[in-house]
Amino acid sequence: MRILVVSDSHNMVLNSQLEKISGFGGFDVLIHCGDKYRDADKFAEALGINMVYRVPGNCDIAPGDMPLILTETIEGRKIIITHGHLHGVKSGMDDIKDYAKEAGADIVLYGHTHCAHNEIIDNILFFNPGSTISPKCGDESFGIIEISDNEVQSRIISLSK
Repeated sequence: MRILVVSDSHNMVLNSQLEKISGFGGFDVLIHCGDKYRDADKFAEALGINMVYRVPGNCDIAPGDMPLILTETIEGRKIIITHGHLHGVKSGMDDIKDYAKEAGADIVLYGHTHCAHNEIIDNILFFNPGSTISPKCGDESFGIIEISDNEVQSRIISLSK
C-alpha cells in the first residue's frame, strides 16, 4: 500500500508539484493533513488516486459535521490523521504523543508546523510531510508511506530538487 501524504498546501496546487510527485509512481491512498484540505481533490484527480482522507486545519472553514481528527485502519495499522493545531504541535510533541498512546495508534499524520518530521517515538511513527508550498524550515515537501505486512517505510521528499 502506497500512501501520498500532503499538508499545508494553502490552495496552491501547482502543475510543477504534481509533475514531481507523479514521478514517484502510483499511490493507492492520498491523505491531506489540513490547511486547504479541499486541495486533496486537486491532488487526487491529477494523480489518479481514488481513496482520499482529509481533515481541516486551522486555516480551513469546514462543514460542522466534518471531523477534525480521523482514526483509520489501513493495512492493519491504526492511523491518526490530524492537522496538529488541536494538539499544540508548534509548541512540542507531548500532547500529540499522549493522544496517540492513549488511542493505541501505530502512525500519526499531522501538519501545521510547515516543517517535515519523520520519527518513531515509543513505537509510533510521527509523520509530518511539511508544506507543499510554504515551508517554515527545509524545502517544500510531501511524504510517502509504504505499508506491507511486516513493515512501514516512510520518507519525506523535497519538491525543490
